[in-house]
Amino acid sequence: MKMIFLTRWTTFVVLGFFLGCSNTLKTVESLVQEQAYFQALKELEEGLEKRPENELLWLEQGRIHLIYSETDEPIQRTYHYQTAYFSFEEARRLGVDSTQNAEIDNLLQRYWAQEHNAGIRALESGEYDDRLRDASSHLRNAVALKPNEISSYIALSNAYYSAAKMKLAVKTLRDAEENLDAPNAQIYEKLGFLSLEQGDIEESITFYQRSIEIADNKNAAFGLVNAYILAGESLLSVELLSSLLERYPNDTDINHVYGVQLNIVLDGYLTQLHQAYEDDQSDEVERLREAIDLMMEGAEGQLTQAYQNDISNTAFVESLAIFYNNLTSKYLEMLEVAYTEHVDPMSDSAAEYLDKAITYYKRMQQLRPNDREYSQKAESLGELRIVLFTY
Repeated sequence: MKMIFLTRWTTFVVLGFFLGCSNTLKTVESLVQEQAYFQALKELEEGLEKRPENELLWLEQGRIHLIYSETDEPIQRTYHYQTAYFSFEEARRLGVDSTQNAEIDNLLQRYWAQEHNAGIRALESGEYDDRLRDASSHLRNAVALKPNEISSYIALSNAYYSAAKMKLAVKTLRDAEENLDAPNAQIYEKLGFLSLEQGDIEESITFYQRSIEIADNKNAAFGLVNAYILAGESLLSVELLSSLLERYPNDTDINHVYGVQLNIVLDGYLTQLHQAYEDDQSDEVERLREAIDLMMEGAEGQLTQAYQNDISNTAFVESLAIFYNNLTSKYLEMLEVAYTEHVDPMSDSAAEYLDKAITYYKRMQQLRPNDREYSQKAESLGELRIVLFTY
C-alpha cells in the first residue's frame, strides 16, 4: 500500500507540473494575441521561476522576445535578441524535439538575415545622417542573434572603423575571437590592421603572424610586410616578400614593394662598404661587394619588372628614379675612399646610374607635367652629368 500511495503522489506531482506549464502557455498565448508582450513575458518569467527546467517555457520566451523586438527601433532591439538567443539555447539544452530545434534555427536565421542585410545596406549606402549609427545598430543585433557568424563581426567592426570608433572596432573583433568556435584568420588580419592604424606595431606583427599561421592569407602577409617595414625590419620584410613572390609571381605590387625593400637593404650595405673602405678592411670590402651585386640585381630587377608591367604608374617610375639617384650619390661619395683599382669601375657605374636617374625623372615629368619638382630634378641631374662626366 505504501508503494501504491507513493506512485500516485508522484503522478499527481508530474500532472500538476504539466498542467501548470500548460496554463502558463495558454495565458501567454492570450496575451500575445492582445499584443500585450510585456505582460506575456512577465508571465513566462514567473513560470520559469517555478519551472526552470521546462524547455517549452524557454522556447516560448525566445519566440515572444523576437516578436516584441519588431515593435522597437533597431537600436533598442539588442536586449530582445540577446534574451531570445539565451532562451533558445536553454530550450535546446533541456531537450526540445527535432521540429522545435529546426524552428529555432529558422527563427534565428530569419531575424539575423533581416538585421545583417539592413546593416550592410546602411553601410554601403550613400552618405546620409546617422548612416553609420544605423549600420552599427543593425549589425550589433545580427551579432546578438548569431554570435558564431563571422561576417557580422567583420561588418560591425568596419562600421565602427568608418565612424572613427577604433576601440569599439577592436572590441568587436576581440568578442568574435572569444565567441567563434575556432581561431579565424580574417579576425586576426583585421586586428593586425587596426593595431597598425593605432601605431602598435609589435601587436600588429603578432596578429598578422597568427592570421598567416591559420591560413595562407595574402592580405595578411602584405600587412605583415608593412608592419615589418614600419618596425625597421627590412630583412624580415624581404624574406617574406621573397616567399610571396614565389606564390604570386605575376603580382606587380609585390614586385614593386620587394624592389623597394631590397633597395633599403642595399643602401645599408653601401653604407657598410664605405666604412669598410675607410677602415681598410679588405676582406669585408670583398664580401660586401659580392652582397651588393646580388642585392642590386634583385632590387633593379623587381623595380624594372613592376615598371614594365605598368609604365604609366607614377609610383613605379618614381621608385626607379629614386633608386638610380641614390646609387649615383652613394657611388660618388665612395670614390673618395675606394681602393684605387675600384675607382674607375665605380665611376663608370655612377655615370650609368645618373643617366638612368635622369631618364626616369624625365618620365615623371611627362606623367606629371604640372609638377615642377620632377623637371627641376632632371635639370639639376643633367647639369651634374655635364660637370662630372664630360671628358
